[in-house]
Amino acid sequence: MRILPVRTEPLLLRLLFIVLIVYILIRAIKAYLAGTRSAKRRRSTTPEGEEMILDPQCQTYVLKKDAILQAGNYFCSRECAKLFLSR
Repeated sequence: MRILPVRTEPLLLRLLFIVLIVYILIRAIKAYLAGTRSAKRRRSTTPEGEEMILDPQCQTYVLKKDAILQAGNYFCSRECAKLFLSR
């Protein structure tokens, strides 16, 4: 009985190819996620020079140009102004 040699080159090439594809996919996913995070950060920043005002009711910061001024205080919404002024 004769034992045939096992050919390992095609298996190693397949394994190397699969590892390469997985590596490329992981890098692509990381790049995509990093891009979406930085895009969110860019959207959340305010242009330089715009003043932010603290709402005394809900303790959030609002652009001064978007805030509602009532009774000498700035508010993020009419609801917050109503709640604060009714105390």
